[in-house]
Parts: sequence; structure tokens; C-alpha cells
Amino acid sequence: MKKNIPIAEQLKKKYHKTEEVTNFKDMLYRSGDIYRSRTAFKKKDEKGNIVRVSYEQFKNDVVYLGTSLLEKGFLNKRIAVIGKNSYQWCVSYLAASIVGVVVPIDKELHTDDVINFMNVSQTICILGDSKNLDAILEKIEKVENPDTIFSSLDVSSSSTSFFHLVSEGKASYEAGNTDFDRITVDPDELRILLFTSGTTGNAKGVCLSQRNICSNILSTYGIVKVKRSDLFFSVLPLHHTYECTLGFLLPIYSGASIAHCEGLRYITKNLNEFHPSVILCVPLLLENMHKNIIKNMNQSLPEKFKTPKR
Repeated sequence: MKKNIPIAEQLKKKYHKTEEVTNFKDMLYRSGDIYRSRTAFKKKDEKGNIVRVSYEQFKNDVVYLGTSLLEKGFLNKRIAVIGKNSYQWCVSYLAASIVGVVVPIDKELHTDDVINFMNVSQTICILGDSKNLDAILEKIEKVENPDTIFSSLDVSSSSTSFFHLVSEGKASYEAGNTDFDRITVDPDELRILLFTSGTTGNAKGVCLSQRNICSNILSTYGIVKVKRSDLFFSVLPLHHTYECTLGFLLPIYSGASIAHCEGLRYITKNLNEFHPSVILCVPLLLENMHKNIIKNMNQSLPEKFKTPKR
């Protein structure tokens, strides 16, 4: 008698093949090697022109930033990231999570809440947009760690800015400091510390390992076909695990490309500029897009077509 195969096993046979990864460092190095010259990100330069960032450059930038963080003694320390969706945010997230524990924080939170999360998580370095960092510095007396390093993601003049750290790390790496390459990441230890209130109550710290996230990436990739030609348009906030996992880490694993929305008011403009094939949405976002489409359509239609026929 033929043995019955469980439905779960039958479904698994239909999944797309995946290559096992259990931590972000292995995933980054794998993608940097396999998709070396392919486009990882499309972003705008200072003049507004769209430029591409290859997988090799993305991997190198993470390594360079991570090298700087190591040289500052941040191995296994808590490093916060706050700001709008950007290439710098993505580089900072991966570098921080490989060197230590990354603490993604909502840029829309009240400054007192941001400082509270920094204190609770024992953050010793925060990489963020200058707007958020300036707000924290105005209340610096509330930050418990007086030696906290503030690194701007969008200002290059500071000696502790993201761009300076990457440049500094590149020089050290090319001079022979390959400590970042030798980091061993335990896939089951705490590497991501995020804060969420769920539906009600005060925000709570959620402890995640890199295996937690990688298992979600592999499960999704097995069911949803992600093509290397796909361009993901990142609209939802990256500090949320949903967008971070599926709108950032999944395409990086898959060899696809990513473009970041410049803000909700620029969605239509950015869609016409980047021509994405994948957008992660929530119902409210779709409703707002639909309202704008109807509004613009009514403004351009002749009057006789605006009145529905009876």
C-alpha cells in the first residue's frame, strides 16, 4: 500500500528552490559574489539623476562601515538606526546587525520616546537623519550614555557622519584591516532589537535573531517567485519588520533591485521615474492612491463624462 504523503510535504515539492542562509553576513557575501555587477539599488544623486548601485558596491559599503564601527569598539554593542527609507539606512542596518545588535527606531516617534528606547536598549551609537539627531541633541541631558556617537546619514561634513565612517573604513580595509570579514555571526543570538506596542499599551522590546528573519526570507522566496529583473519600490517604513524583511532583505537575497520612495507626496512621481514591478502595500496606502487617481481623472475629464448615466 502506497504511503500517504502529508499535504505539507506535497506543497514543499512545488516550492522554488532556495539556497540556505541563516545570517545576514552570509547572505550579504553570497549576494555580493553571485550578483556582483547587477543593480542592487537605484537612487538619485545630488542633481536628481537616477544612478545605480551594484551588489558589489553595496557589499563593500557595508564592510567599510562595519570596519569603522569595529574600530570604534562597537563589537557586540547596541547600535540604533533611525531615518527615512534610504540607501544609507540599509547599509547601516546590515553593518550594525553584523557588528552588534541593531535597534531600528521609528523616525516619527516623539523625541522623548526615541531617547527612552536608546536608554532601554543601552545604545552607544545612533545612525540617523540629521533632523532626528538634532532633535535628540536638543535633549541630550536625557540620554543616559554621555559617550553616545551620533552619525548623520544625510550630512557629510561631520567627522562622525555615515559618509566619513564609510570612507574611513574603506581606507582601513584596503590597508589590511579585515576584522569584519572574520566576524562569526551566531544565527540564534539576539541581533535585532525593535520596539513595538502591538495594538495597545506601552512599547515593548522584541528580541529577534538573524535566523528568525532569514527563515522568513527563504519561506517567502520558496512560495513567491522573485525575479532578478524585479524592481522593488520601498514605500512602507523600513524600521517595520514587514518592509525590512520583504522590501529590503528579500530582494537582496534574490538578486532584485530596490528604489526608495522620497515621501508619500512623491509616490506618483517616483513610480513614473523608477517603473517598479513590486510594491509592498497596506490598505490605507492603496485607498489614498485610488483617491488621487480618481481626483486627477476628474480634473482632466470633460464635464459630460463626470456625471454618471442613469
